Amino acid sequence: MLHRALLLLFCFGSVLQAAVPVLADEPVRIVTPVRPPYVVDTGNGTADGPAVRLVQRLALEAGIDPAVSIVPFERALLTLDRGNTLYPALLRTADREARFQWIGEVFADDAVLFTRNGTMPAGNLADAGRFRSITVMRGSELVTVLRTAGLANFRTADSEIDNARMLAAGRVDAWFATAAVGRATWDGLGLDKKLLVVSAPVEPLSFWVAVSRNVPPAVVDRLGKAFAALRASGEYDRIIAPLRATKQPSEF
Repeated sequence: MLHRALLLLFCFGSVLQAAVPVLADEPVRIVTPVRPPYVVDTGNGTADGPAVRLVQRLALEAGIDPAVSIVPFERALLTLDRGNTLYPALLRTADREARFQWIGEVFADDAVLFTRNGTMPAGNLADAGRFRSITVMRGSELVTVLRTAGLANFRTADSEIDNARMLAAGRVDAWFATAAVGRATWDGLGLDKKLLVVSAPVEPLSFWVAVSRNVPPAVVDRLGKAFAALRASGEYDRIIAPLRATKQPSEF
């Protein structure tokens, strides 16, 4: 009987230990999903891209390990919620405002609808109601945009790569994503640029460097000052130049 009671106490203690949040004095780590053109996978388990280069510069100035861990999008958000995490480029929205701390804007983009050439185009979200199916990345704030517009004809996928492939194969009628992300993903997969049709901007969005709520004010202050210094020196502009290029006229 005593043995059983001790076993139950041990199991209960283990559950409590697993539920304990990350301690504030644990090191801050950088976590991100792959999201071209902001974050790209170099193929050897490391990340690159303008958002990665920017956040690594900030990390070095703030005394944070600049190593970047690539994880799926929903896991990255969970890690950011859990604590002690620096995220290179997250959409800043009203729903997320109090959930995280915000260091500085990486890039302003637009949500758009991608369709295939030769099929029904979309001028706005009202047109999207005619589609058989729309795909959007699971966990993305763009899901909220579709729901707020009263649309229910959408499905979710784990990555923008999956979404691009489904659109290219004709398995969905439209793909809802930010303009830069969609174009970069399509191009990275080597898909025919002439096949992709981009709608007018549906909604303006903004990607920001974000940190967990529990990151100490002193660390947040160092990150903020480092961001301001990069803006003042012009280094910020040089780092994000490839993102600005996505808004220039192109084959898309």
